[in-house]
Amino acid sequence: MAVPKLTELLRRRADTRVGDVAYEFVDDEGAIETLTYGELAARAYALASRLLEQETGPTLLLYPPGLDYVAAVYACFAAGVPAVPAYPPEPWRPEAGLARLRRLLDDARPAAVLSHPWFAQVLEAAGAPELQERVISVEDWSAVRTDEEPRPRERSEVALVQYTSGSTGAPKGVVVRHSSLEHNIGAITQAFRLTRASRGFIWLPPYHDMGLIGGILTPMELGFPVRLMSPLDFLKRPLSWLRQVSETGATVSGGPSFAYDLCVRRRADEDELAELDLSTWEVAFNGAEPIRPRTLVAFAEKFRPAGFRASAFFPCYGLAEATLIVTGKHWDGDDAMPVSCGPAVAGQKLAIVDPAEPRHAGAGEEGEIWISGPSVTNGYWSGNDGDLFGTLDGQAYLRTGDLGYVRDDELYVTGRTKDVIVYRGANYHASDVEDAAVAGVGGLRSVAAAFGVDEPEPFAAIVVEARPTAGDPHDVAAAVRTRTLEATGLRLDAVAVAPPGTLPKTTSGKVQRRLCRERFLAGAYDDFLAFRDGSAATSPAGADAPGLLVDVCRGVFAAACSADDCAADQTLYELGGDSVRAAEVAGALEAALGVHVPVAVVLEAATPAATAAALLELWRAEGHDDTELDERLTGLVEEAEAAEVA
Repeated sequence: MAVPKLTELLRRRADTRVGDVAYEFVDDEGAIETLTYGELAARAYALASRLLEQETGPTLLLYPPGLDYVAAVYACFAAGVPAVPAYPPEPWRPEAGLARLRRLLDDARPAAVLSHPWFAQVLEAAGAPELQERVISVEDWSAVRTDEEPRPRERSEVALVQYTSGSTGAPKGVVVRHSSLEHNIGAITQAFRLTRASRGFIWLPPYHDMGLIGGILTPMELGFPVRLMSPLDFLKRPLSWLRQVSETGATVSGGPSFAYDLCVRRRADEDELAELDLSTWEVAFNGAEPIRPRTLVAFAEKFRPAGFRASAFFPCYGLAEATLIVTGKHWDGDDAMPVSCGPAVAGQKLAIVDPAEPRHAGAGEEGEIWISGPSVTNGYWSGNDGDLFGTLDGQAYLRTGDLGYVRDDELYVTGRTKDVIVYRGANYHASDVEDAAVAGVGGLRSVAAAFGVDEPEPFAAIVVEARPTAGDPHDVAAAVRTRTLEATGLRLDAVAVAPPGTLPKTTSGKVQRRLCRERFLAGAYDDFLAFRDGSAATSPAGADAPGLLVDVCRGVFAAACSADDCAADQTLYELGGDSVRAAEVAGALEAALGVHVPVAVVLEAATPAATAAALLELWRAEGHDDTELDERLTGLVEEAEAAEVA
């Protein structure tokens, strides 16, 4: 195979624009690390040379978000081996993260690993100690000097093995060829009307197709700079995304619909809005989950004073099996549901197919979305493609499992044929959620129905069947939410605990999830609701610190998780909290105390009591004394009480 286009572009940029900034990374304290084209080439070539010193093959990338991840991707391309982006196990959910990594390793069978030394140790915990001998890492890049591009004897036509996000079942590694990658990047460039003068800002995970392909790789096509940020830092302070767009003068940035929702929900006063300048933002892409017009309207209205234009919104549709983008266009302001995701991008072909048989659906009729074109994968890494492809008019198509219709050549996505819950940009198989929910919870039958709802607000729900011996339904619901969150990462917003025989089934005994969802929305299970996410929250109350600090943490935990109350020893997971809620807790505590509170502190502490203890250490580490803390907390409580009276 010839030298991949991205590898050639990197070499060319390193030759002609050696000192120009290619990538930046801003950390949670605002410090910025830069990587020029020359530095990126040197790092990539050094890693690639070391890869070629051993047995070559698919290479696992095990890094946190940052510039090392960027260098590792280009190193794989330079070495001619497929890159396998991996989700690093979260320290606050190690068992679930390690189980996910273990399944990925079993499927990908990597020949080598590029990683930080302190991440490499998780390979033994993931049941792959033999890979530790094949870990390549660099701690001090200042000692690395190489400008010589490696020349592998053979190059794989596979650029990436992209594992889909969220699922806890059998992993699906999408084979993304270099030719597909080049085509899709070209299509993004054309659809977004990117130029050399463009500027990007991306907070999306680098191991997700939108973050990696759209955020990291596409800018190399034209050679414009992009600044990156950790997704956890965005979740902690959503408005930091907009501040970075303002600071960098970014012309292109975006994310799933929930990201815009978070910015709308987060309070911003007139002074904060006055500090923002979003007038340079030309493409605010919105994809990876259902797009809600009220979110677009609310965001545009809130940030219009900062120069944001509603016409910058770019609703789009895509999936990893089609590399990334399939359709997209700028929003025309129509607030009807569903939102148009635009026409097919260059080279992609759409067909709306009758789900019952392989024939074209009628004009304007709903059907399954099928795709063909050079961006479409040739299958999964495991070779187990199942019903991934179909044939229509003698031509092979990718079956997406999504439902929609085409009107005036524009795609409108309406739902799913497959039982997949799309929540905050991640995919969760309903069967995985159901299995996790009932496992180890006494008195529950082995049947359940999990599903997602998009309107009026997106949420994930489950209906379980409980025997009389199960006990209090509220305790059952709490156990179900905790088990599900720990095993899958999905935060359930509603749990119905119903008697045996409630769930509708087919004649063969299979649960009818779609019918169950319809009945849930119709109110048929309202009497069985043991938990439903609300908006009530307790106000902080208490006496002296650190007891006062614990009570403040209790109030913040409860508010973030929409709970009526939270005990000092109650975990975030028992409340149904996830990394998004933990980020809200960290952001609220940071604003209240005026000290830096990493999200990891909240996730690892998990309870208000443990979080308060960690906060006390952070407070003292910054040179403050306990008297100052007591005064600050007392002031917060008095403000909260005054607000209640008002």
